[in-house]
Amino acid sequence: MITARALPDVRDGLKPVQRRILYAMDRNLRLRPDARYRKSAAVIGEVMAKYHPHGDQSIYDALVRMAQPFSLLHTLVDGQGNFGSLDGDGAAAMRYTECKLTKLAMELLTELGQQTVDFRANYDGQHQEPEVLPAQFPQMLVNGAEGIAVGMATRIPPHNLREVIDACVMLIDDPETSLSALCRKVKGPDLPTGGSIIGTTEELRSIYENGRGSVKVRGVWKTETKGRKELLVITEVPWGINKGSLVEKIGGLVAARKIPQLVDVRDESSEEVRIVLELRKPGESAPAIAYLLKHSPLEMGLHVNLTCLIPPEVPGGVCTPVQASLDLILRKWLDFRYATVRRRFEYELQKLRERIHILEGFAAIFADLDAAIRIIRSSEGKRDAAERLMDHFDLDDVQVEKILELQLYRLAKLPISEILEELEQKREDAARIEAILSSTRELWGVVRSELLDIRKMYGRPRRTRIGVSVDEPVVEFDESAYIVNEDAFVIVTREGWVKRQGSFTNIDKIRIREGDEIGWLVLAGTRATGTFFSDQGA
Repeated sequence: MITARALPDVRDGLKPVQRRILYAMDRNLRLRPDARYRKSAAVIGEVMAKYHPHGDQSIYDALVRMAQPFSLLHTLVDGQGNFGSLDGDGAAAMRYTECKLTKLAMELLTELGQQTVDFRANYDGQHQEPEVLPAQFPQMLVNGAEGIAVGMATRIPPHNLREVIDACVMLIDDPETSLSALCRKVKGPDLPTGGSIIGTTEELRSIYENGRGSVKVRGVWKTETKGRKELLVITEVPWGINKGSLVEKIGGLVAARKIPQLVDVRDESSEEVRIVLELRKPGESAPAIAYLLKHSPLEMGLHVNLTCLIPPEVPGGVCTPVQASLDLILRKWLDFRYATVRRRFEYELQKLRERIHILEGFAAIFADLDAAIRIIRSSEGKRDAAERLMDHFDLDDVQVEKILELQLYRLAKLPISEILEELEQKREDAARIEAILSSTRELWGVVRSELLDIRKMYGRPRRTRIGVSVDEPVVEFDESAYIVNEDAFVIVTREGWVKRQGSFTNIDKIRIREGDEIGWLVLAGTRATGTFFSDQGA
């Protein structure tokens, strides 16, 4: 379905191609954070061969984006090599770059082996793939998503991990929490390149209430003094723009003398953004910035569209595209996380009960170990021994199978104290899990505790400021500030034609209409104002 390929699932925040890349890197290639890097081409080949037969370049583009720190707040792929840049440079070919998973990506994958999510057959029925990943944090809001489907699109900007988890905890503590209260936690998008969001609280609340809207995002700048010169330094740019194009645009404006306050621009960026604008005179930074905000990508509109796939209410249904509000996204993800944790505990309890059952079998034969050894020695084969042990000790097939897997000398030396100690520990663990599963409150408590652990391990301070600081001067655009102050001559002919000319060597060489002649000539300036009166009363 085209919507499924283009829109993220609210549960793990991923599109199918992203989900398949992460799954193949984890389960097929074992490219976990402690592993060695592997060529990206190997990953692309594995994904395309087994899960996503839609072309290698589209898969590689998805992998590259998950490795770019200027695209995602928290990268899911740890890339080595050229994975592109903020200047718009493309990534190197997949045969040159290498990759593995990041630690945060493992928080999407670690519970896969615990029957926490459903699996389905791949495109040719030869392999199994998860329908969604058992994400331990709200990945869709934290890293955002973009996509275009038939008749719909999505553009979810990244959000701060700490703020999103705080909102989830608030909903766990009080399921009736209002959207306004959630917006006090999730203050707005937190973009990988920083910048400032210029929008009111009402505008941001409208976005999170209606699932769409727009705000302005602008870069961040500061002034520096170098000798007698004053420099204007741009240190952060709006998310999603090409830094190289921004520098080129500013250079074109400076060259065309559209910004008389600036004489030069150069890009001194390394790991950090540093675009240096040289001012003609100290104290002229405000009009220069005002022009750039109006006529360059230093300020841009950020269009938000929170369209995502919402899971069906009944198992086996189809996910529905919804332009969701913030509270709906968080509630749906929390419901999924609650169900995932329950399934994880049920799986752990099942494994514990299986182990307890086997340990009880070992403990039973120790009541008469000599008889057990005598039965095994006198039996005609494994099946005969199994049947005789089951009859004598009241055991079942599973218990007897495990007993007979041990060699006879190991069975004779098996320490009963260790068996009984492990049996007691497993029974305590099973009782603890049964208590959690029998209490909705206890289960939500586990979800809450694990979320706070994720927050502590991976949370970072907010990068994007909301609104303008009270210490920041108000930037206003004034057209008169960009008129170069130069001498000029105003020339008026006898027939009423007016022209401006910077200089001339001889009055006779001033070009005018044929048959006309110069009547008046006045020395003025480019910032002077001329007033004319006609015989028409104007």
